Amino acid sequence: MKIIIFLLLLSNICFAETYAVIVGVEKYDGTVGNLSASVNDAERMYAFFKKNSKADNLILLLNEYATKQNILQAMQIYKKAGEDDTIVFYFSGHGGPHLFCPQNFSGGTFALWHTEVKNAFKQSRAKIKLCIADACNSGSIKLSQKPPKTSETQSNLIVFMSSKENQLSSESALFRTGYFTSFLIKGLDGFADKNKDKLVSAYELYAYVKDNVHRISNGEQTPIMFGKFPKNLTLSQY
Repeated sequence: MKIIIFLLLLSNICFAETYAVIVGVEKYDGTVGNLSASVNDAERMYAFFKKNSKADNLILLLNEYATKQNILQAMQIYKKAGEDDTIVFYFSGHGGPHLFCPQNFSGGTFALWHTEVKNAFKQSRAKIKLCIADACNSGSIKLSQKPPKTSETQSNLIVFMSSKENQLSSESALFRTGYFTSFLIKGLDGFADKNKDKLVSAYELYAYVKDNVHRISNGEQTPIMFGKFPKNLTLSQY
């Protein structure tokens, strides 16, 4: 059986923890249309983290539970992370310029703004901070408020978005998965390991996901990754 240790640092740290908030919304409040793959993608990401994380450190919010208020409350868990730990935010659902759409979007009244996610990250001492989203216009997070300074704890900040700021993010209704999340999970499972060293680095993952999503979308969707991290930072071992 394949054993995957997500975000394993090349160091002698043995007891680091991962704290993750994983959100999937496909049934909305009527102010935006429904989707077909977000819950399945969020559940797959949750299963991935659960292999090597304590259940108490993982929060999965789906559909009616994925309100703005619940998401912001869930992200308080990041404050529990120590300087050797990792925090993760994963969102799959609708997105717009500078925002994600929680279940109770209410035409924008309860938008989850990118700046709110960044502020939650800023409050954590974690050594690795990973923000992932499979949503339309998600690349606009780069144009929002500048990423929080993380020099105090020498954190690695990785922001991996499914599309550029002016692009849609597609899903396959047949296979119930977003293009981005599908290749993201495959990449972490080892398909992105270009040099065959049994490790998947940040750059290998980015290149694999970007190339495949760009190909399957006929050039209409291009994932982006940015932040403050070494390209050879190990994200998975298989």
